Amino acid sequence: MEFELTKQRTLSRLDQYILFYWLISLLIGIPLLGDWLRSWNVPLTLANPWFVVFLLVSFAFSQVLYVMVARHDGRPFLMGPTIIFSIGNGVIETLAFATVYRLGDWIGNGLAALFWPAMVGPLGFAVGFTAFVIYGGVIHGLFWLPYLPPHLDDSPRSMRIRKLRPLAEMALVLGWSLCLYLYQDIWTVIFIHILVDLGLMLRVRPPVFLIASRQSMTE
Repeated sequence: MEFELTKQRTLSRLDQYILFYWLISLLIGIPLLGDWLRSWNVPLTLANPWFVVFLLVSFAFSQVLYVMVARHDGRPFLMGPTIIFSIGNGVIETLAFATVYRLGDWIGNGLAALFWPAMVGPLGFAVGFTAFVIYGGVIHGLFWLPYLPPHLDDSPRSMRIRKLRPLAEMALVLGWSLCLYLYQDIWTVIFIHILVDLGLMLRVRPPVFLIASRQSMTE
C-alpha cells in the first residue's frame, strides 16, 4: 500500500512537461501581456454581433470536425483532471499564443513604421497572425500530438475530414487574432480556449493530472 501511495503522488512525465510549459508561458506572458490582462474588454467584443457570430461559428466548426475524428479508446472520464487541464491550459497557453501574436505585431508594425507608415496596424496584425499560426502548428506538432496518447482516427472517412481541420484551426486563430487586434480582448480568447480544451478532455480523455483522482479512488 505504501508503494502504491508513493506512486500515485508522483507526477507523470506528461504532467511535468505540461507544468514546465505552463511555467515558461507564465514567466514570459504575464510581463508582456500585463496591460491586456488588466483590461476587461469583453464588452467591446460582444458589442460587435457579426464578429461574435464568426467566433462562435469558427469554434463550432473546429469542434465538430474534432469530435468526428478524435477518440478516447475507453479511457475513463475524470472530473478533477478535466477541470485542472481545461482551465489551466485554457488560461496559460493563451498567454503563450497571445505573446507570440504580440511579438509578431510589434515586429510587423516596427517594419511598417520604417518602410510603409500607412501599413502600421494591418502589417502588425498580418505578422502577428502568421506567427500565431506557425507557433500553433509547431507546438501541436512537436509537443501535444507526440505526448498525448494516439487519439486521431485513421479510417479513410476520418482522413478526409482531417484534411479540413487545418482550415478550421486557421479560422479559429483568425478570430482570436482579430479579438486581440481590434479590442485587445484576451479574456474572450481565454474563455474560448477553455472550451476547446474542455472538448479535448471530454473526447480524448488524456491521462493528465490523475493524482487526485487516483487517491480518491483508493481511499
